[in-house]
Amino acid sequence: MQVFDKKRCIIGEGPIWNDKEKLLYFTNAMGREICMLNIYTKELKVRPVKTDVAAIAFDKNNRLIVSRPDGVFILNEDDTLEELYDTAKHNILYANDMKVGPDGRIYVGTQSGKRKGVSTKTDGKLYSIDKDGNVRVLLNNLILSNGLEWSVNEKRFYHTDSDTGIIKEYYFDKTNGKISFTGRQVKVIGVDGFTIDKNDNLLVACWGYGHICKVDTKAMQITSYMQIPAKIPASCSFVGEKMDLLAITTASYKADLSNDENAGFTFVEKMSFEGRRPYVFNKSKNI
Repeated sequence: MQVFDKKRCIIGEGPIWNDKEKLLYFTNAMGREICMLNIYTKELKVRPVKTDVAAIAFDKNNRLIVSRPDGVFILNEDDTLEELYDTAKHNILYANDMKVGPDGRIYVGTQSGKRKGVSTKTDGKLYSIDKDGNVRVLLNNLILSNGLEWSVNEKRFYHTDSDTGIIKEYYFDKTNGKISFTGRQVKVIGVDGFTIDKNDNLLVACWGYGHICKVDTKAMQITSYMQIPAKIPASCSFVGEKMDLLAITTASYKADLSNDENAGFTFVEKMSFEGRRPYVFNKSKNI
């Protein structure tokens, strides 16, 4: 596997394919940048932003949705923010990984005050936000809410609290967005961001371990590993016209560059199987 783009991110996060623009978006989290990469020409554009951005999504009008330390917002071209919910009522702090679900809701997890060093509380949460601005807490008492994904038939939901090193499976009700634990889980050391292929295998970035592991969700077992020539893969997603390319973002955060020369770079690998196009958010006109 070769380096695809040598933009060195502090933490490359939130890779997502924009099908309308035919671009790979990802964030340089902590670097306060949003990156837009043409995987066919290798042209990279970088947009500076005013605060850290952990993850990206899009609405049906192709507007950019960002998760930030102060919540989840639409980020306009002029850098102004548009609220998706009543931020005075719902204080979504330290927003981390985020995706739109098959029901059109936004699903976003947060880091705990304990992990951020601002309190002793294990108060990370997983939220959903619907098109009318209704906010629901789905999971509580998390340390670091991270990777999240849905099964191909959209009846299962997968989520990790990275500090536990466990991916849990939940029943998912597409009509109301509710989840309930199936009792099945799998241990993945270093688990960070992940995606799913059309065979219901999770592809999981393993922070600090230099590989992507494949988890068969039918058996909830790791079946193989794909080595990455960088020690800190942070996330991955399927991209491209056929959704058969795997984009992998990595981190240089606290890396020893003498032993990890590709830290923070981005990789794009041709796969023998396809993934799924990202879902988009459908916001009501007034919130």
